[in-house]
Parts: sequence; C-alpha cells; structure tokens
Amino acid sequence: MSVLAAVSDDDNFETVLSVAEQLAAGLDQRLSVTHMTENRDASDTERRFRDDVRASLSDAEIDVEVDLQHMDRRGLRSGTAVGKQLLELSEDVEIDHIVIGHNSKDRMTAVREGHTDFTVAEEAAVPVTIVPDGVDQ
Repeated sequence: MSVLAAVSDDDNFETVLSVAEQLAAGLDQRLSVTHMTENRDASDTERRFRDDVRASLSDAEIDVEVDLQHMDRRGLRSGTAVGKQLLELSEDVEIDHIVIGHNSKDRMTAVREGHTDFTVAEEAAVPVTIVPDGVDQ
C-alpha cells in the first residue's frame, strides 16, 4: 500500500512533496507521486519536471515512484473532472492516503473549474491531506 502525492508544476509542489514524504515515512508506506498533465504525450517541460521531482526525492529513505498521468481537463468544471480521475487512479493502485495541494481561486474561477482537492477530499475512500498554498515547511 502507499501514499499518493498528486502534484502539479506550481509554487506549492515542494511543500506537497515534503508533507507526503513525511507521512509515508511515518506510516512506513511507499510514496507514489503523480504529476498531473493535460497532454497525452508528455512535453519536454513535463518530463523535466518529473525528473526534477525524482531528483528532489532521491535521498528519501522510503520507496518512491514518480510518474506522469494524463488527466482530461476538457469541459466545464475541469478541476472536478481531474479530482474524479485521481480517485479512479487511487483505487487502481491501492492507495492508503492521498496528499494534494490547494491553490486559492476567485469565486468565478471556482464555479467554472471546480476544485480538484475538494472533490478528492469529499469522495475519497481513504484519508486525504490538503496542503494549502502559502504553507512554509
């Protein structure tokens, strides 16, 4: 079983990784890191980000797997759609805990896109840790 850290290339990913790594170590679990991408074929930038994440976790004292997952963001409430896809992923790979970041949105953006993290927290069958933006580690 493992802890799933869902990260995107934003200002909060390092904090999400740190929280997930500490949690996985404390629970003696494997850490699975998924970088969510909009492209079916990862771009050079996305592959570099994945490699940077792998490098930042190279000294971790736990088993770590880092991969890219295509998440379909088409249509209204794209954040909600991504949250549902993350839930499907977590069920497929036997996840015990999910760690995900939260980026604040204005009201119109939240109505239009939804919140990936809130969708995951509301519907997950496992505990979810939401790491808000602006948290110092």
